[in-house]
Amino acid sequence: MNKLIPLLLAALFGASAMAQQLGEIQGTVLDEQGQPLFLATVVTERGDNLIGTTTDDRGRFVLKPLPPGTYTVRISYVGMVTHETSGILVNADKITFLKEVRLVSNTTLPTITVVANRWEQPLIDPEEPSKITIIAAQFKDSPVRKNPVALIASSSPDIYRAPNSDELYFRGSRSDAMAYFVDGVKVPGRLSGVPPTSIASFTIYTGGLPARYGDITGGAVTIETKSYFDLYMQAQAGLR
Repeated sequence: MNKLIPLLLAALFGASAMAQQLGEIQGTVLDEQGQPLFLATVVTERGDNLIGTTTDDRGRFVLKPLPPGTYTVRISYVGMVTHETSGILVNADKITFLKEVRLVSNTTLPTITVVANRWEQPLIDPEEPSKITIIAAQFKDSPVRKNPVALIASSSPDIYRAPNSDELYFRGSRSDAMAYFVDGVKVPGRLSGVPPTSIASFTIYTGGLPARYGDITGGAVTIETKSYFDLYMQAQAGLR
């Protein structure tokens, strides 16, 4: 029986990951002279799983597929100081770009030196200024975190919530001109049946809607729920 539990969790996690919209991390690795580093090792972790790749001949790398969340990326190359960037936010169906990383020669071998810094999310996404993505780590301390509709309304100045109501108005449009999507499934009418603790991230579109939302004229809110793996780890940590 005990042997079946890990297998069941693995199966549930795999099925949940397929349903999620995944993201990725991209970046470029250079040497001290600004030349691309070919075959530099780039790794990150997801629970006990190690996700890795190497740079191409232009020094570029892509880490994917990554469920929404916060990641630490380590970049290493023989004879150079390992570089670490923490706090990288990965959002659903979106690419997170890192600044160029320059590795410096390690002149103190065999001592291992790690250069670490923390990634800072841009205040405005120049590619999609009308799209806002917020992950659980960003709203865990919000006073309205237990009310998803209030949380969504407080996340953008372009959204108005009617008093004593769950109706949302995007940039002055009618309340019936917006829609919710939970794990890719359209939810008609008002948002219900989504426990706040199950939300991994939500994305608000206040304009410039993607083609898949073509029948919506106001705005859209897409909600990605946590995977079984996330919920299991949350329970293990005693979080509610």
